[in-house]
Amino acid sequence: MIRVLLADESTRIIENLSKRLGQEEDLTVCAVAADGDTAIQEALRTQPDVAVVDAGLPGMDGIQTTEMLVQYLPNTGVILLSMEAENEAFRRAMLAGAREFLQKPFSGDELVAAIRRVHAYGLRKGTPASTPAGASPGAAPTRGGKLFTVVGAKGGVGKSAIAANLAVSLGRSCRVALLDCSLQFGDIGILLDITAERTIADLAANNAVADHDVVEEVMVDGPGGVRVLAAPVSPELADYVTTQHLRALIEQLRRTYDCIVVDTATHLSEISLDLVEMADKILVVTDLSATGVKNARLLQAVMGVLKVDPGRFVLVVNHRDGAGELERGYVENVLRTAATAEIPYEPNVVATSIARGVPFVLSQPQSQAALRIAGLADLLAPAAAGRARPDADAAPPEAAPKRRRRLGMGRGRSDPAAASD
Repeated sequence: MIRVLLADESTRIIENLSKRLGQEEDLTVCAVAADGDTAIQEALRTQPDVAVVDAGLPGMDGIQTTEMLVQYLPNTGVILLSMEAENEAFRRAMLAGAREFLQKPFSGDELVAAIRRVHAYGLRKGTPASTPAGASPGAAPTRGGKLFTVVGAKGGVGKSAIAANLAVSLGRSCRVALLDCSLQFGDIGILLDITAERTIADLAANNAVADHDVVEEVMVDGPGGVRVLAAPVSPELADYVTTQHLRALIEQLRRTYDCIVVDTATHLSEISLDLVEMADKILVVTDLSATGVKNARLLQAVMGVLKVDPGRFVLVVNHRDGAGELERGYVENVLRTAATAEIPYEPNVVATSIARGVPFVLSQPQSQAALRIAGLADLLAPAAAGRARPDADAAPPEAAPKRRRRLGMGRGRSDPAAASD
């Protein structure tokens, strides 16, 4: 079934389009909206396959709405409707990210055909229709290890460095997996000075995300005993990885690890929102700059639309400058959230750590930054911190003997970017 969102100011047009689409067995209208803001909210809530958007929406117009949908929901194909016939209208629609452009008036058959084309294009982009190998269709997720998803609404706030150091700190007393799900430009490899011949993209391309043996074969050893699953070596390979892959992968890792730390991209996408939904705790990292706090507030608004429980949020304030910062109390008031952890400004500690590829919780464990990260780790997983580390080679209790799979491909790692977000 293809789920469609309709956004048009005219109630009559919405009714006519809904009636026409209702005649098709494979189409259903999952939401309607009369303005751009409502269209974004309804799209985030219902996750449509296709959004039909009128260019003349009030408030946020159709072009702006299309741009927001493409940014927040890249797997939702957009069809832009317009009274204009000029090439300029078509150009603006394509630049905004629309996959189809229909000039008004159009027939119901034309709209139905366009919806099916856009949906078929989305399927060709790589969303698998089948259950990943090793996963049980319809099975309930297996709860076990805790999932900590680290998010940041702005690049450069120290999100990746905090994720890496938190994973290593947790790894001192329990078994930890660190996933680099900043799929296009992940920095975990350079922060930990590791090279991975195969990555999460190889697991996805081989449909092996739920195969324990293959997952362990692809993961690499990081500092402090942390096991790391690296991001793809090239941005275009990120398209191999879908939310279905990540859900099966997380379910598998929960069986083996006490804690799973996931670093995410700074832009919102279906994948990052899904990782937020699955998380036991969501670490929102921000600096004290005006732009960082503003973006963190916008991120909170999106999470509110998605009905994410505020009790799962952990605010981490990272000082990145010695001057020009907003006051912590003011920031907490703006975000309506008390900071759980505050990482002090220690440029030499952090810069040396990044340059050497050694987490500062290992290289300078008595620094204030390292001590604050250790305190955060204890707050997040106190039960895990009291357990002895399991044997690294032990198989999960549920694992049954099976033939070991090996991936048939291997990709060399390209030079990582020098900056960390």
